[in-house]
Amino acid sequence: MLITFITSAVLVTSVLLVLSNLGTVADDTSKALRGAMQRIRSEGAMASWVAFCILWLTIFVLGLL
Repeated sequence: MLITFITSAVLVTSVLLVLSNLGTVADDTSKALRGAMQRIRSEGAMASWVAFCILWLTIFVLGLL
């Protein structure tokens, strides 16, 4: 019973910490995407753009699993 309570408390705390930082995560992601788009436009580096998109898609898909 005590182990279940401790596990539940850790889980709830983890969820609250993640939810409290969603704004920061979204802000950092948008800054990274904007920076990448500016580099793509200035350098014409299509291969790095494709790799960047695949990286973020992989991160988000794995996060949903």
